[in-house]
Amino acid sequence: MTPHPLELRRIRKSFSGVKVLKDIDLVLPDKGAILGLVGENGAGKSTLMNVLGGVLPRDSGELLLDGLPYHPAGPVDADRAGIAIIHQELNLFSNMTIAENLYLTGAPGTRLHLLSYRAMNRAARAELARVGLDLNPATRVSELSMGVRQLVEIAKALSREARIVVFDEPTTSLATHEKERLFRLIRELSEKGVSIIYISHALDDVLALCHHVAVLRDGTLVGQSPVREMTKERMIAMMVGRKLDQLFPWVPKRPGEVLLRVDGLGQGSIFRDVSLGLRAGEIVGMFGLMGAGRSELLRAVYGVDPFDAGRVLFRGAPVRRPEPSWWVEHGVAYITENRREEGLLMPKTVKENLVLANLRRLRRTLGAVDTRREERESEEAIGRLRIKTYDKARQAVRMLSGGNQQKVVIGKWLVTRPTVFLVDEPTRGVDVGAKFEIYSHLNALAGEGSAVLFVSSEMEELMGVCDRILVLSRGRLAGELARPEFDQHRLLELAIGGHDARSVA
Repeated sequence: MTPHPLELRRIRKSFSGVKVLKDIDLVLPDKGAILGLVGENGAGKSTLMNVLGGVLPRDSGELLLDGLPYHPAGPVDADRAGIAIIHQELNLFSNMTIAENLYLTGAPGTRLHLLSYRAMNRAARAELARVGLDLNPATRVSELSMGVRQLVEIAKALSREARIVVFDEPTTSLATHEKERLFRLIRELSEKGVSIIYISHALDDVLALCHHVAVLRDGTLVGQSPVREMTKERMIAMMVGRKLDQLFPWVPKRPGEVLLRVDGLGQGSIFRDVSLGLRAGEIVGMFGLMGAGRSELLRAVYGVDPFDAGRVLFRGAPVRRPEPSWWVEHGVAYITENRREEGLLMPKTVKENLVLANLRRLRRTLGAVDTRREERESEEAIGRLRIKTYDKARQAVRMLSGGNQQKVVIGKWLVTRPTVFLVDEPTRGVDVGAKFEIYSHLNALAGEGSAVLFVSSEMEELMGVCDRILVLSRGRLAGELARPEFDQHRLLELAIGGHDARSVA
């Protein structure tokens, strides 16, 4: 009998006495099999993969590769065993070049400890081409968008010629055509005998791509079966322990005055002549392909990056120098796409991050912080957003799963009850149950008179949540669709090359 490429038996793992993995039995049945691993945020998916990758030691249980015992003492052992893990939070050094990141552990053309940058860049260009990137390998990672960084991370893993590749939420920053390219690449690897573990909250993608599906809930494997025996509804019920009848809790709204307006905004060749308005009591979506300028536009409006043309108005008055501190004082919040580097203080606790944007309101006389109120509000936010933490609010946010980190980012701003909320990919890496909660909170904000600008690469969620959708194409607004006009084909037509619309408000 041929042994399984990978077998995990009775794997246990605890943190601070709290059981995170409870006797997990998981099997990659055949070489070239694509196993979808799904579950809510905090269900244990990333912890299990960190055990496999040697990042975390298991408390008990066995790991077998091709029937032989496997005891990784660290990530180097996993690398030598042919296991590559592409983590949800990318492990790239932003101050180094693409080629340097690809070959941190050894570069081609190295002789007598002398490094040949020419050989390294040549090899890196070939690896980038495998994932459809035509880039100069000498480019620093800091100059790349999050979506391109994701593809570089994938190229880095594939350069190791691994026999088992773990993809942890690989499509969160990818446009539709880039996701299709990634799926073709995964299928090619599968046909060559490379086994895949594919972790994703995009359940439709799991059903389309995978051969088998395993579901985790609260650290327990609740089922594993061939994909032909699974449906999206069954996976959701297994993940959350209940049936979700509604994925998008949209409610009709009555928009009021224009709270935030952008007139003719431009930033070099990134975006040009963009005009839009956000009204009180509405959720406005913004769609566009990678490179359309969506994230860059939000950063410029909030004053994170400069713009060189146009103006920004708040409640009808021009904002002379938009900058984050000014916006915070005036009740305007912004969730960045890059939560790890810009949205969170990773070494700080969950509580410290949740109250970060609200410290001014929590101060008592003489500037002291009301610690009781701080504790109460942070614990209320944890309960409201169902943030899974093993030490209440005192756990370091870097120890949370990626999806729970995203909940902390959102919770930090929700406690301020913002007048205008700019959100860039707020459900990135978040499970289906948590998405519903986030949509509900955004709806509640709009119902209280706030304006929400919702940037997302997922057309389905924009059409499910928003009152109207703006489409950005190559740095220009290409059009607007009202809710009765929502159509995926039309959105794509506009994003790929629709006509310009000088003013959408």
